[in-house]
Amino acid sequence: MTTAKMEIESSDLIDVPDVPPVPDYKSLNSCINYPKFLDFGWEVLYKKYTYNFLRLLEDYPDICRIFLIIKLDLFQNNLNNVKAELNKFKLNQSDAATQLTKNLVGIIQDADPIFLDIVGEIYVFNHEHLYEYIEKITSKKKCYPKFKEHTDRVKNIKIIKSLTTDFKIEDFLRMCPNPVDYFESSTQNTELRRWYNESVTYLSTKFPYVALSKIRTLLYSFRNNLTSTYNALANDPKTNTLKRKRKPSSEVLHEVVDDIEYLKEVAYLEHKDEIINYIENQKTVYKLKVEEAKSVGQLCTCECCYNDELLVSEIRLCPSRHLFCLSCIKKGIEVAVGGNQLRLKCFANCDEEFNLVMLKDILDEKLYQRIVRLKQAQEIKEAEIEGLDTCAFCDYSVILSPSHKIVSCLNPECKKETCRECREESHFPYKCDQIEKSAEVKVRTMIENKMTEVLIRTCSFCNRKFVKEDGCNKMTCSCGKIMCYICRKPIPPTYEHFYHDKVQENKCPLYTDENIVHATAVEAAARLIINELKEKQPELLRHIDIDKILPVMKKTSSSKYISALNVNRLVATVIGQNEDDVKKLTDLRFREPPQKKARR
Repeated sequence: MTTAKMEIESSDLIDVPDVPPVPDYKSLNSCINYPKFLDFGWEVLYKKYTYNFLRLLEDYPDICRIFLIIKLDLFQNNLNNVKAELNKFKLNQSDAATQLTKNLVGIIQDADPIFLDIVGEIYVFNHEHLYEYIEKITSKKKCYPKFKEHTDRVKNIKIIKSLTTDFKIEDFLRMCPNPVDYFESSTQNTELRRWYNESVTYLSTKFPYVALSKIRTLLYSFRNNLTSTYNALANDPKTNTLKRKRKPSSEVLHEVVDDIEYLKEVAYLEHKDEIINYIENQKTVYKLKVEEAKSVGQLCTCECCYNDELLVSEIRLCPSRHLFCLSCIKKGIEVAVGGNQLRLKCFANCDEEFNLVMLKDILDEKLYQRIVRLKQAQEIKEAEIEGLDTCAFCDYSVILSPSHKIVSCLNPECKKETCRECREESHFPYKCDQIEKSAEVKVRTMIENKMTEVLIRTCSFCNRKFVKEDGCNKMTCSCGKIMCYICRKPIPPTYEHFYHDKVQENKCPLYTDENIVHATAVEAAARLIINELKEKQPELLRHIDIDKILPVMKKTSSSKYISALNVNRLVATVIGQNEDDVKKLTDLRFREPPQKKARR
């Protein structure tokens, strides 16, 4: 066989276009040109991968920020795969971008510092676009992540670590003092139930021989209660229904679960036996200490609750040496601060005050810091210093000359700038009347103002504004006047205005769950406005996400101090609306979702 030899004319050659090489993203310039960064896509990706981004930043503090975002995106937020890749090669921050970021901090003081790092890298070679971006931010045409959001995330990451990789029983019990009673209850932990897919994934991993259909059915029958479902699967002798162990899902969920309450429940299930054994051991040790102290006559008595079997470590003394247990001191201080009383007097009416140093070891950090801030604010106010002004968003105070138009807050948890004229966020270089607001912005502002109006109480005598965090609903203002926190009316010094054990007409509850008085009442006020706009001007609601502006629902209190409640009537009283209108709001978050009918 002979092979024909063909000659190809140059005119017969086909031009094959050059295929551009795949970028290796080993330089800052190549990272800036990442396709998904177009049209501010880098903002979206930073928000999407924030938690794993911050975790990796702890191990690689000098890494180029946008390089890290790209790696998280390429590896679909898989932390382990990204770490393996970074061990091969990582791009560090450039000096030029770092210097630019330092300049940006002075201009946008309340911004998330990592966000400013990213801005510095994105615009390091394009100052014209940088100036345009800064102009949009300073004129309020563009939103940006705030410093407080960053600090909150960093705190959350530390808590998440303590519940996962750095778990310690002592730390866990400080966060969740009664885990068995709380998590084993089928009614108390309702706010944990929105992580349905994560719960299914967790249970399918713990019970690999159980069909997913059975896991989902059980989870639904227990109203998405993870602990109850886990216990039912663990205690069922017929649990193993699959002949072969289920293979791990190829679709691994790499999204970060950052809900602290959900992670507490998972931590409880993972370490349940250790936690129960630790608690039982602590109880045994405590009983032995009490018996030993009793035998030598060293038990103490609280002068408030009259518990006469207290160890010396369980009591504290006022300056006049009156003895009180830690529980009574904590509850008493919560009630006093909730009632806006800053003189934390001894319960024995000896006119002495509890020492702040002593209280720091008893109270949780949040309450203690609030007391310190309130006392400082009161002392500053009483000093009547000329030129004193305050941040509109926290208790920070500063002395300024009349020429200064902006209050720059130095509180690390706030760091906002306030216009001294209109008391809104700074809109420099524009004047107050030059800030145009679109119809949608006006609607959002109207909703938020109504929510604020419902949340904040004002003394009818001195016009002092306040919000209660704890304690009963009989409020004593710093001016001495007394009012009801629910109906906002002035009341006499007695408790005739209130009921406790049984709901009574024309009276207000003495103790309430702050979720209802604050979050639910605020939500009801907002939804009433939304419903009215839906009928009259629905086009104004196109870009308003009500869930993003509603207050966070906190853990429902199981305290014995909660009075009997008619929730609809209570909410109606707080927001000053008709009870029937509140009943029609079926989408309020405190209401249980309707049960679906079983399929036949």
